[in-house]
Amino acid sequence: MTDEPQRAATHGPFFPECGGVSDQEVMALTRVPGLVNTAKTSVGCQWLAGGSIVGPHFSFTWFRGSPIGRERKTEEYSRTSVEDITIEGHDGFIAIAEDPRMGVYLCEIGIQFDDDFIEWSVSYASPPLPADACEVAKELTRQSIVNAK
Repeated sequence: MTDEPQRAATHGPFFPECGGVSDQEVMALTRVPGLVNTAKTSVGCQWLAGGSIVGPHFSFTWFRGSPIGRERKTEEYSRTSVEDITIEGHDGFIAIAEDPRMGVYLCEIGIQFDDDFIEWSVSYASPPLPADACEVAKELTRQSIVNAK
C-alpha cells in the first residue's frame, strides 16, 4: 500500500457520438452496404452488416482515463503486427491481422489524448475485401480527430 495520493486523470478532447462519423460515412468508407449501428453509447458505436454478428464489423470506442499501453500490449499478443502511427499530429498504434487467404482483413488504430485514447476497429469477414482495412481505419480515425472538440 502507498501513502501517495492518486493522480487525477488528464482528459483529452471531447469526442461526439460515434466519433463524429455518421452511419452513411462508415458505409461509404468501408464499402459495405446495409450496415446497422447495433450499439450506440456515449463512449462507442458498432456497425454490423445487416445487424448480424456473422460478417464484417466496425467500431469506434473512446477510453476515458484508461492507459493505451495495456490495449497495445493486448494487440501485440493477438495481431500479426503492431506499429507506431501518427494521425493529425497525435500518436498511437496501428494493429494488423493478416490471413494468407484474405490478406489484411483487420486493422485497429488507437490514438492517445492525454490519459484518454480512441480506437477504431475495421474488420472484414471474407474475400474479396471491398476496401483496404487500414486505409479505412486511418480515414475514420482522422475524421474523429478532426471532429473532436
